[in-house]
Amino acid sequence: MEADFLSFEEARRLADLYGTPLLVVSRARIRENYERLRDSLPGVDLYYAVKANPYIDILKTIDELGGNFDVSSIGEFELVSSLGIETKRLLYTHPIKRAEEIRYLRERGIDTFVFDNRHELLKLKETAPDARLLLRISTNNPFCAVNLNYKFGAPPEESMALIEEARALGMSVVGLCFHVGSQSLNPYIYVDTILVCKKIYDLCALAGIKMEVLDIGGGFPVRYVEKVMPIGKFCEPIRNALKNYFPNTRIIAEPGRAICGDGVVLVTRVIGKSVRNNVQWYYIDDGLYNSFSGRVFDQANYRIVAGRTKGFSRCILAGPTCDSFDVISSDLVLPELEIGDILLVPCMGAYTNVSATEFNLLPKAKMISIN
Repeated sequence: MEADFLSFEEARRLADLYGTPLLVVSRARIRENYERLRDSLPGVDLYYAVKANPYIDILKTIDELGGNFDVSSIGEFELVSSLGIETKRLLYTHPIKRAEEIRYLRERGIDTFVFDNRHELLKLKETAPDARLLLRISTNNPFCAVNLNYKFGAPPEESMALIEEARALGMSVVGLCFHVGSQSLNPYIYVDTILVCKKIYDLCALAGIKMEVLDIGGGFPVRYVEKVMPIGKFCEPIRNALKNYFPNTRIIAEPGRAICGDGVVLVTRVIGKSVRNNVQWYYIDDGLYNSFSGRVFDQANYRIVAGRTKGFSRCILAGPTCDSFDVISSDLVLPELEIGDILLVPCMGAYTNVSATEFNLLPKAKMISIN
């Protein structure tokens, strides 16, 4: 029995060696995911979204494949740079930045910045007047887990006014960018937004403004509990839209979850059990304040895989902290478990360890990489 790339036999061996909770990274799976997405979007420059998981071995694996990196903080910039990765392979995509942040990055070679409003444009004029700019536009996507457009993105109908104002300020808008939202299940949202961008590019051409780049963001889905469309099939309408409407434009994408999501399995141990109000409870050594933080911040629902096969019943799975909020799931069906049992949780690579805390002074899960 196994969970994705990790068997229970190997998980027990690693748990004995490193302890639990333990996040196991498969470098082979990271490579497979990167190469599969690259093949599904030929001609698109992939920039791995470091915020999804900045674990060093994931970054090194992508670097070995010749990948680029999407960073959105000075910390992420410095981490990637510390690996000897050239600044020209980095894209800084945060739409809202501190003035000193822009100056710091421009001095170190970042020459392209994202904005989505007039105030950010004026800030960039003061701090990086020679920068190349990407205007982020908003999208409407009811089929995503996390709606990033609630916080970022200019309405498309305001885009030309912002681009014209940038030109009047002597600044260069070289393209548009968008993000349809995290864990997007419908590829046609990308297609619709690509068509919106095409209309704006046509207006720019009429105004004598040359647009060179289109950044289609991330949001490519992975499987948690429910199955999702295979990435090759998912990307097919996106690929066709780019070919038809932007054949001579440089295209960028910012995948994060699609690269690292199913490249990590959590190994966790049952540390307690109880029957409360006639319901079986199991307590494990990882929870909402640690690797399962994605349940809170990322709206993710994870599969729980047990090594036992008998005595299935409905149960509640809770984390190790003293806080009653720390309940991972209230409606699971699991076999009868014993204290000390190992559980495996696939698809724990994106927005898990990166948003974990040390509440109760409980340490975060250790991370190791294999193959």
